[in-house]
Amino acid sequence: MGRPRLLIGGLSLGLAAWAAVLWMRISPSTDLTRLQAPVAVRSTTKAAGNSPATLYATACASCHQSAGEGRFPVFPPLAGSPWVNGDPDRLIALTLHGLSGPLDVNAVGYSGLMPGFAHLSDRELAEVLSYARNSWGNEASRLTEADVSAVRMRTGDRRAPWTATELQTDGEANP
Repeated sequence: MGRPRLLIGGLSLGLAAWAAVLWMRISPSTDLTRLQAPVAVRSTTKAAGNSPATLYATACASCHQSAGEGRFPVFPPLAGSPWVNGDPDRLIALTLHGLSGPLDVNAVGYSGLMPGFAHLSDRELAEVLSYARNSWGNEASRLTEADVSAVRMRTGDRRAPWTATELQTDGEANP
């Protein structure tokens, strides 16, 4: 009796996730303001000793995978991505407030919804983004708390996830 219920529950959850992804592919420009409420900045780590790799594993790896390879067609790879290795302000902005809709990474199209991580402290964001910018073959500059703080201040009024178009104009970041 328990197995059929578990199977039906699993199928229902899978269908709901598939429907959400399909909806985002069909209507990526939908106003998502109400999906992301403002949250106070706080540390998610209980101890200061948590490494950036541990923070990545708990906050990012479920979508972008442990080796940064992503999950087609929803979650793009971080390994070798110009979005990760490129303009640090753009990366910080999309990590703070999220990203929705279509996105091309290395000539491959993705479409999904990445939540914002504004609840992480400036130090945590700088560390986890520096980890991603220097893992899996990536070799980009490290980010500092000051880098994150500056973008957080500049984009603090934003409540909706970014779109790729908003963040990129003629190859230049525009957060």
